[in-house]
Amino acid sequence: MKLVFFVKEDCEACKNAKEKVVFFLDKWGAADSVPIEAINLDTEDGLVEAAMSAVADVPTIVLQHEGGEVARWIKKAPPSEELRAELGL
Repeated sequence: MKLVFFVKEDCEACKNAKEKVVFFLDKWGAADSVPIEAINLDTEDGLVEAAMSAVADVPTIVLQHEGGEVARWIKKAPPSEELRAELGL
């Protein structure tokens, strides 16, 4: 499992969403087992990745497993219990 964050550098909601997810991963002892990748939509490469993943809003958080999408949260951090269930923790 991997969490992919589609963000912009000046996006306060993006920073808050990532902080919330990192907090809960640490709390559950899963920070080392669930990698986080940030894709910056302020860059050309980030925009290409967003287009390929059908991402139109930030923050968008995508939970991936073996290259496929398991869950997606748009414009918000996932509720902690929902994230925990999706991760199987």
